[in-house]
Amino acid sequence: MSKLRRALLLVAASAAASFAVLTAAAPAQAWTWNQNVTLYNAGGLCVQGEAGIDHVKPGTFSGNLAYSGAYARGAGCGAGLANQYAATRLDVYRWNGSAWVVCRSTAWTYGYTGVNQWGPTGPEQVYNYGGAASCGAGWYGTLAASYVLDSSGTWRGGTVWSGQEYVS
Repeated sequence: MSKLRRALLLVAASAAASFAVLTAAAPAQAWTWNQNVTLYNAGGLCVQGEAGIDHVKPGTFSGNLAYSGAYARGAGCGAGLANQYAATRLDVYRWNGSAWVVCRSTAWTYGYTGVNQWGPTGPEQVYNYGGAASCGAGWYGTLAASYVLDSSGTWRGGTVWSGQEYVS
């Protein structure tokens, strides 16, 4: 085998190994978040929600927290809408090996939507679910319910799944 061919193979192998290490490495953050999920978009109202799950990871900004939020936007999910009555709640789930089961839940939080320099705002929940001490080590996720009351008095929205992460 020529020196050039060996050098090219070495470079290719090094690149593949580096890619494998970088993609398989654990993320630096301890949270999983799904935000700006459109749950309803009709009649001049767009309802978006968010769900998040976090756990304590030493050396990072983290906590045993679950998140939910509800936001209103105008037609086509454009600019934020203020003064819309909204509600949110969450369930923290844990995978038991064959199904997702509720570990912790919250009551509804109600409030009005708004807009600030970062975008739409609305009722939110930040809930300390206790981490692995609450339901044991395993995979956890948050299912958030996010709703906005439309002009006809009908609640519009749905649920958002945070994604899951392993909590030990």
